[in-house]
Amino acid sequence: MTRRKEAPTKRRAAGVAARSTRADVVRRQAALLRLSTDIAAADTEDAICRAVVHGLHLASPAYDFVALLLADDATGDRVLVATAGAADLPPDLRLAPGKGLSERPLLDGRLHYTPEVTHDTRYLPTRNRGSEVDVPILVNRQLIGVLVVESNGPRAFGTDDFEILTAAAQQAGIALGRARLLAAERQRADEQEALRATMADLSAQLELAKLLQAVLERAVALLKVSHGELAIYDAGKRELMVVASYNVGKKDTTGTRMALGEGAMGHVALTREPLIIPAYQEWAGRSAQYAQVEFHGVMVAPLLIGGQLVGAIAVMDKDPARRFGAADLRLVNLFAPQAAIAIENARLFTAARSQQKYFEELVLNSPVAIVTLDVSHNVVSCNPMFEKLFGYTQADVIGKNLDDLITTEATRSEAVRYTRQALGSRPVQAISQRRRQDGTLVDVEVLGVPVVVDGERVGLMALYHDITELLKARRQAEAANSAKSQFLASMSHELRTPLNAIIGYSEMLEEVATEKREDDFIPDLRRIHLAGRHLLTLINDVLDLSKIEAGKMELHLETFDVRAAIDEVATTVHPLVARNANALEIRAADDLGTMHADPTRVRQVLLNLLSNACKFTERGRIGLEASRDGGWIVVRVRDSGIGMTPEQLGRLFEPFAQAEAATASKYGGTGLGLAITRRFCQLMGGEVTAASEAGRGSTFTVRLPATVVVPARAARAAAVAPAR
Repeated sequence: MTRRKEAPTKRRAAGVAARSTRADVVRRQAALLRLSTDIAAADTEDAICRAVVHGLHLASPAYDFVALLLADDATGDRVLVATAGAADLPPDLRLAPGKGLSERPLLDGRLHYTPEVTHDTRYLPTRNRGSEVDVPILVNRQLIGVLVVESNGPRAFGTDDFEILTAAAQQAGIALGRARLLAAERQRADEQEALRATMADLSAQLELAKLLQAVLERAVALLKVSHGELAIYDAGKRELMVVASYNVGKKDTTGTRMALGEGAMGHVALTREPLIIPAYQEWAGRSAQYAQVEFHGVMVAPLLIGGQLVGAIAVMDKDPARRFGAADLRLVNLFAPQAAIAIENARLFTAARSQQKYFEELVLNSPVAIVTLDVSHNVVSCNPMFEKLFGYTQADVIGKNLDDLITTEATRSEAVRYTRQALGSRPVQAISQRRRQDGTLVDVEVLGVPVVVDGERVGLMALYHDITELLKARRQAEAANSAKSQFLASMSHELRTPLNAIIGYSEMLEEVATEKREDDFIPDLRRIHLAGRHLLTLINDVLDLSKIEAGKMELHLETFDVRAAIDEVATTVHPLVARNANALEIRAADDLGTMHADPTRVRQVLLNLLSNACKFTERGRIGLEASRDGGWIVVRVRDSGIGMTPEQLGRLFEPFAQAEAATASKYGGTGLGLAITRRFCQLMGGEVTAASEAGRGSTFTVRLPATVVVPARAARAAAVAPAR
């Protein structure tokens, strides 16, 4: 009987257990369904994490505590995001690497079950002393967090729990991945919109100083930081200068200069790569100029256009918890090139405006009358000097044809031709006359140049320089010079005839005194003879120079042997060489041959140079070297005399100019010999140059064409050639 009664009792107990199990399964399935629904409905990371932990907490009475922790990539900490079953945990609780059981899934990516937590050495004393399951959460195969489920009782979890928790972790990973993707898309869209709005505002600002501050403030706002600086690169000095500052230091840092490689911005300018510094005060490369700053993290980016460095921008934050990461770097890399373009545009605009202002001031204050015309020859603008010179106001001339205003019947066709020539890209320079408003004429030098913009002729600029007084003075000077030259040329006979008589009579009297042995008279007669010769040479030099200046010097060309001419000059100059105990050395090339020139002028050039060398050299050496260089005859006269300074060389070939008063009083001379030498060389199509050093002698180099050809107007051109 007893056995028969026990059987129905066991069957009823088994039925109750089965019904209880089925009820648990149904309840869990319902809880998991709600969990899936709640996870699907959540659209942020926090909402998803809350849905997971609350759903699991309701899924089973054994799940006494459920938590979801996400990994902090920067620190490796596990950060508590959501919990269910415990209200006393602090928000944003962090577990450092190496602490707690929940780290294990992040190390190997597997589920870990601890039947009795107090028996594990990694256990951190908490409210739970039972069992714990830690499940990894993955997004795209990357470990991002851990799902922690605790039970107050030991060995409370089985295979079914592991399956449920693994499925929940997988759903959480999918949902978190989706949420992060959507958040990243929203963030990128927000960043793009903020960047677009920023660049629209910056593009509208062309004043450089305002733009620089605006760029910095926008960067600070976009990156949500507390400090910022912007520096511009000075390529000439190879350094950065801070031009905008936002809340950096106790005083404004604008104007601070940093060499390439100095500090964070100098480092970025050198490497052309962005830089993130987690703790600036601990960074070995910090600048001494920023030793007392308050900020902690620093991010710096170069401002580049292509490969050209424009400057650098730095953003900083004083909160140690603010850590710059990949998202910040992406944003600054989007912002920096656009900011660099905006800055460069503003710099170009500022430079163009400054240049425009400079030229406007130049035109307004020019002592020359300036007027601009369009392609129809109508006046566009004129400067105050134009108004003063011609008597018109701007209102009188704007839009009017210039030639109608300032020409006469006699000069109109010429003026129109000049205008057309200038508009045809051929500059005009001429001397003419133009009419003032009152009808009087003014002598002007005219310069017309085309105005070309982007390859298109848009008009011309005409400049009028009043040369009335200049022409008057020039005519007076020409008249006086002509009168002087004519007088000297006409007096040639009257001056030379008595001198030749004096020289001849002194020679004759010296011969008579010698024959009669009246030796007392001979020295005086020789002095008279030498003085007459010296005075005749001086008069000949003055007459030669006046003839050259008057354009009356003629060349008598013939073919002659160059070596013979040199030997003749050496013989003539021998007494001068011996007078100062000098030694003369002649070196002539074998192929020197002949030249077709004026032999008298060639000999006079060589004689002047050798005489000059003898005069300024005592107990030294004088050398003459002659050679042929293609179609040129080259002669060099060297001496070891007193030499000249650079200042003396500068006025060496000017008429009547000598080195200095002391030299002139000691060595004598008129300062005409070298001036005439240069004019003769130029007259024959050649040149003479000098090189010298004080105390070390001088070298004069003559280059003359082997065949001199003098055009009809060459003598006149040489007559007015300035001494160089």
